[in-house]
Amino acid sequence: MRAKLFPVISFKSVAALIVLSLALTITSYASATIINFDDLNPVYDPENPCWCDNPLTDQYASKGVLISGAWVNGANSHNVMLTSNSASLDFVNALPTFVSMNITSEHDDAIFLSFYNTSGLLGVIHTAGWMGPDNDYIPTIPNELVSFSSATGISHINIENFYNLRTGASIDNLTFTYSSVPEPTSLVFMGLGLIALAWRRLKITKDF
Repeated sequence: MRAKLFPVISFKSVAALIVLSLALTITSYASATIINFDDLNPVYDPENPCWCDNPLTDQYASKGVLISGAWVNGANSHNVMLTSNSASLDFVNALPTFVSMNITSEHDDAIFLSFYNTSGLLGVIHTAGWMGPDNDYIPTIPNELVSFSSATGISHINIENFYNLRTGASIDNLTFTYSSVPEPTSLVFMGLGLIALAWRRLKITKDF
């Protein structure tokens, strides 16, 4: 009798690998940092309340980001980050490779976002909104989703409004991920590879 070259792998083992692959994919999605500002409790001056009563600084340092030139605004049904004419996000410790957020211009002008890494400017993007008579006018899109990615990491984001007014944009759902987190598609392919290997060994074992 010929000796079996591979250990017996049951169909249950193959199923377990499928479950593991799906679990890894879900874990990858869950590892993104999402800040919606609803965990903060803004307090206003009872006599002279102002949108500037609750500045954002290091409230989210533990999540990897410092904020300046912005405030938490709870005047609506949920909290948002209200920016000044020049607000910024500085990422500390590890640098994210992907950042996204929902932006609503407060005055129907375009909001400009400049992205930097430790070596300098990576790129500039802008939302819909007025950018002067020489540019096509696209009305502000409420909660417009903007995103930016860089394999070298993002260390700083500067946020400015075209009109250069005291307030610029309402921002919600600030989301960022890191390169150390595998992409979901990569995890799926890894899981499929493990399943294929297990299936091949199972077939070889049956052939002996």
